[in-house]
Amino acid sequence: MQASEHSFSYVGNTTDIISELKHSKEHGNVLGICAISLGPNMIMAAVDEMMEIKKDLLIFLKETDPLGMKLPEDQIFLSEIVRVHPFRTKFDDPFHVKLRELRTREASENVSA
Repeated sequence: MQASEHSFSYVGNTTDIISELKHSKEHGNVLGICAISLGPNMIMAAVDEMMEIKKDLLIFLKETDPLGMKLPEDQIFLSEIVRVHPFRTKFDDPFHVKLRELRTREASENVSA
């Protein structure tokens, strides 16, 4: 079996990052976000809202990743973002919606047990 090579096309320029964040907000696509405040890992998220504060943008992310896992941070400043990777996957595609519903149901059953 031959290993396939996958390379991410990261966006690191501030203007392009803003463009991808706006696209996520308007179209609901998932982004891989690498940020100083998030440590060395990339999180998968979608943008809910954006607000200008002083000379920075505060980005409000959906509370969970596409699989329903709570994000470590759901608010992040543009100045903290090192790079993003845009995905074609929609946050609200039927598959991911079902996964989040199952995760929420399992969590509530565990709490009541």
